[in-house]
Amino acid sequence: MTRTCIIVADGARARFITLEVPLEPSVEGGARLVERDDLVNPEAEAPERGLFRDRSGRGHGSRSGPAHALDDHREQHLHEVEKRFVRRLIERAERFVAEHRALELVLAMEPRLLGVLRAELNGGRLRVGVRELAENLTRQSLSDIQARLAARGALPAARPPEHGVFRPRGQAPASR
Repeated sequence: MTRTCIIVADGARARFITLEVPLEPSVEGGARLVERDDLVNPEAEAPERGLFRDRSGRGHGSRSGPAHALDDHREQHLHEVEKRFVRRLIERAERFVAEHRALELVLAMEPRLLGVLRAELNGGRLRVGVRELAENLTRQSLSDIQARLAARGALPAARPPEHGVFRPRGQAPASR
């Protein structure tokens, strides 16, 4: 049973990972990460020209130059897109933590997204111990994620098997 869940996210994607501890750590090696699910935010990956128009109606400039400076509220819109993604992320995180009966949740996210997540998590909705790391590890491999989180003290470091040989689970050791 998994006791630690990890969510690694940036504004466009979130990866849901569990820490799996083998039954025989001395033979199979230490704990390892397993990716279980992901969540994509298609609005964050869209280019800005797909979300916004270059010209903004009556106030756009004439041939002689710009008439007025207009605020098309792009920053507000992008912040709202981020907040919607965080709400979906929290809903999925609640199901993920409950499904794996986690006792601890490690959140490794870019700092801005982590701030939005904190604001939306008012009241401790996740009901587990939460450890936060303001670092974007979304595009890293699982072994790199484990190494970075272990260096920060959030997870145990990966270890090779003690005997240096691979033996599938359930197979008896070879006699020498």
